[in-house]
Amino acid sequence: MVLYNDTVVLTEGNFTFTPSNASVSYEISNFTDMGALYATGLDFKVTDPGKMAGEMNGNMTEKTFVLESIEGYQNNNETQEKWFILINGVLATENIGMNPVNASDTVSFVYAPEEAGRPVLEGEKYLVEIGISTETQMPDIIETATQAGNFTTLLAALNATNLTDTFKGEGPFTVFAPTDEAFAALPNGTVEGLFNDTEALKNILLYHVAGEKLTAEDVANMTNITTLQGSELPVNVTEEGVFVGDARIVMQDVETSNGVIHIIDAVLIPPAGPSERKDIIETATSKGFKTFRAALNATNLTDTLKGEGPFTVFAPTDKAFAALPNGTLKALLNDTEALKNILLYHVAGEKLTAEDVANMTNITTLQGSELPVNVTEEGVFVGDAKIILQDLNASNGVLHAIDAVLIPPEPAPEQNLTVLYNVLYNDTVSLNEGNVKFRENITRKYTVDNFTDFGALYATGLDFNASLMQNMTGNMTNMTNVSFFLGSIEGIRNNNTTGEKWFVYINGVPAEENFGMNNVNYGDKLSFWYTTEEDGKAAIENATYVANITVADLMARANIIQEAQNQTSLTTFVNATETANLTQTLNETGPYTVCIPSNEAFDKLPATTRNELMNNTTLLREVLSYHVISGRFTREQLIGMKNVTNIQGNVLQINTIGNSITIQNVNITQIIIVNNGVICIIDRVLIPPDSGLPFDGNQTDGNQIDGNQTDGNQIDGNQTDGNQTDGNQTDGNQTDGNQTDGNQTDGNQTDGNQIDGNQIDGNQIDGNQTDGNQTDGNQTDGNQTDGNQTDGNQTDGNQTDGNQTDGNQTDGNQTDGNQTDGNQIDGNQTDGNQTDGNQTVEDKTGDWHFFSIPFEANNTSVDYLLSDVNYTSLIYYNVSTKLYEDVSDIEPLKGYWINVPNGTEFNSSEQFASVEKKQVTVPPSLQVYPGWNALGSPVNETVPAEAAFISLNDSYAKIMGPWVPGSNTTGYYQYVGYNGINGTIAENQLGADEFKVEPYQGYWVFMRQENLYA
Repeated sequence: MVLYNDTVVLTEGNFTFTPSNASVSYEISNFTDMGALYATGLDFKVTDPGKMAGEMNGNMTEKTFVLESIEGYQNNNETQEKWFILINGVLATENIGMNPVNASDTVSFVYAPEEAGRPVLEGEKYLVEIGISTETQMPDIIETATQAGNFTTLLAALNATNLTDTFKGEGPFTVFAPTDEAFAALPNGTVEGLFNDTEALKNILLYHVAGEKLTAEDVANMTNITTLQGSELPVNVTEEGVFVGDARIVMQDVETSNGVIHIIDAVLIPPAGPSERKDIIETATSKGFKTFRAALNATNLTDTLKGEGPFTVFAPTDKAFAALPNGTLKALLNDTEALKNILLYHVAGEKLTAEDVANMTNITTLQGSELPVNVTEEGVFVGDAKIILQDLNASNGVLHAIDAVLIPPEPAPEQNLTVLYNVLYNDTVSLNEGNVKFRENITRKYTVDNFTDFGALYATGLDFNASLMQNMTGNMTNMTNVSFFLGSIEGIRNNNTTGEKWFVYINGVPAEENFGMNNVNYGDKLSFWYTTEEDGKAAIENATYVANITVADLMARANIIQEAQNQTSLTTFVNATETANLTQTLNETGPYTVCIPSNEAFDKLPATTRNELMNNTTLLREVLSYHVISGRFTREQLIGMKNVTNIQGNVLQINTIGNSITIQNVNITQIIIVNNGVICIIDRVLIPPDSGLPFDGNQTDGNQIDGNQTDGNQIDGNQTDGNQTDGNQTDGNQTDGNQTDGNQTDGNQTDGNQIDGNQIDGNQIDGNQTDGNQTDGNQTDGNQTDGNQTDGNQTDGNQTDGNQTDGNQTDGNQTDGNQTDGNQIDGNQTDGNQTDGNQTVEDKTGDWHFFSIPFEANNTSVDYLLSDVNYTSLIYYNVSTKLYEDVSDIEPLKGYWINVPNGTEFNSSEQFASVEKKQVTVPPSLQVYPGWNALGSPVNETVPAEAAFISLNDSYAKIMGPWVPGSNTTGYYQYVGYNGINGTIAENQLGADEFKVEPYQGYWVFMRQENLYA
């Protein structure tokens, strides 16, 4: 059981502490293991063994103590369980209070059995995990803007419209903040006029704010942002930068405690003419409130609040729901009558503005009780909740955001909330693949599968006792699938006198097997009832104790394909990935979240569709890749998301109702966390919208109307795809041989945001352009198929206008239908966001090499260093801009891509070995950023990867390289290493016994956070 898992902020100085067995107080340094434990606020006890050196005057800053207990869990001499201290995973060498700690250290207090002076971590019962930080409290949005000094007009406007307290609230918010210069650039008299019309001013200010935290990278990947004003704020990425509306972001990602600020160079004006106002539910959806909306769905109140009203809704934020005691929300979602009663206490049957509320003492709610109102210096309170965002107007009422969930003063008369039994546990557990070692007595120890009822109960940390079933004979030590008899939980034993004993129920049904023999899966709900027996079952109405356990996550030790092979329900998918040549990709790279259809899901496909898939490897690979998402998304993360993007660039919608999660309206039935990602087992096959296969009209991508998959904005099956306007294409009929889908002329595709062959639309996989339905050079967007164009300059299916021959487009750097975009070699490009390093460069016909120089040359110019090399392209991937750049100088520490014609040799170590090195007093360094960085070795010798990148510490997660060129643009990464997943790079490499970094070779390094590489 995890008692604490968070970060504490330590400051210089000491704290005063008195041992439990002494009256003398001591000054203990904050920067010790004890200081860290003290900072958590946990209850702990230490004793003074009386063996300290020096005088016992209570003023010494270093003392030796013995840790006796944390949160009441005492060292136990009988079971030999005690508290151990580990610092950065290593057993502390001194007693508590004598071990210094520093920023970024992790201090672990583990309650486990002792063996040879060390903890038996497999038997760990309780854990306290503390991260050490020295950072002070980050200022909020208002404080940050005030400190900056160039937002005086913005701050004055917020004060004039009573929005200051709102943006000092918990958030999170994203503020696009115009500078004083931006306000000054407005026409004369505009600012003064707005200050005299605070409603208009407030409308403008709220158009600058989103009700969620959006980093610059998030913004760049969006087309529109829903603002608190209600309108959509358009986003446009150009060569000049990122624009929101007509304003350019001139400084990005100014972090605050309650969100993020992006500084812009112009004041944003909401679109003229108000759009049709949204109802209460639509307003709540646009502002977040995910948990509140899920609760409304679970209680069938959504349609009520979409009615004509009017209503006033006091809507708790997601943080407000998260602040409820552990297990409360889950219990309420399972008791919809109680939940409905609480939700109706948040709603009034009339429209009440913030001013109306402030002038009232009580509000009559739809639940029937009176909701008290209190106005203080801190703000307006309804019940115990503060209104933190007011007057979100809707077509059928108004919504006010509050910072706490309101509880009715007493239950509705018809409800009986009397608890007849004591709840020992009511929460989730995560189960790791493997076994738990259980000792029945001093001589017998058994190994039991974690994915059983036994494993689930063990994971709770509850104290329980079990003994081997009497019918089990022979030597049972270290055997799995062992039957036990559950004797007690938390000291509450089976009682022969009263007839009370423990029963195991799984998903509301009595367990079929004896304790330890019942397998469990993700989402299973286990109840251990202590009651009497009736007709062979638990008499639940007579129960006096219960332990309720929900299996949240199953975590396997295998990789994706290995674990899929272990699941008998996934054999069709395993065979399909092998046919499509995806096995190695999904098993050796990542991390990926893979939505794997079960065998039954494949069987639901029409027989003709299954046959077509299995007989067309290209189509099968496209369909399977549609199920693959870059990154590791656990159940908790998916619950908080609206959508994810797969490796093809398609946006897949996520919906959560209660404990159920769907993707593209397909149910996720089980989630398994594996070494290189997550497996989500689904009950239907996802069909890409442009695959030509029949698909379920309930699967949606982008904005879909009438069940027609559109990937963008499509109505009634007519592809409009983002930015397609007129040009020479009408209703999908291409004319004059010049495709203008989105802004494309003369073979240079600018689909959406593409210019001269530089694809940034993102819907591309394996080098096959799929956005606009173009595959292998056969244009299928609109009414053109198989390259047979009837208008323009075309003979026998060979298109010659727009620089295309035999359906193979060559202008815009495309050959044989493979879009190369100047930015891609491996074909895995997703909207300018590189996934796992598999984004390289334009697909020129030649060999690509990934190289670096481990020193600074006297002359760094490309013309000098590559004067004797026959090459066609030289580029560098800049992670801060997410763009490939042409190179004029070759610098140390960076990784570069060079393309040479077929048959041309390029050996970087030989090329640069004789280059004259610059004598430097300070070694070169390079700023690296979150995401994939193209780096080279910092030293001119082969060294282990953890040594080469030691300056990056734990801020990097993965390394790939070196690149081994094949023939004509092909190749592979020789090694892959993971840092911090299951250990260090030295423990997590693929393809080598030891991952070593070679000079003159390039490597992809995935950074979790910004750092300095040296």
